[in-house]
Amino acid sequence: MRKSSDVFALKSYTVRKTGKLFFVSPTANGGQRRSGPYASLQRATIAIARKLQREFTRRSKRSAL
Repeated sequence: MRKSSDVFALKSYTVRKTGKLFFVSPTANGGQRRSGPYASLQRATIAIARKLQREFTRRSKRSAL
C-alpha cells in the first residue's frame, strides 16, 4: 500500500536590506506588507521558515478534511 503525501506550492518571500536591518515581505505583495526589522539575515530567513511552516500546516490540515 502506498502512503499518501502532501505537496503544496508555498509563497515566495523577498528579503530587503536597509542599512544594517533586514525586512521580509511576500514577493507577490510588492513589498507592501513587510515584517521586521531583523538584526541579521539569519533571523530574517528563520522568520520566513516559520511562516512557511505555518502555511504548510494550515494547508495540510485543510486537505485532510
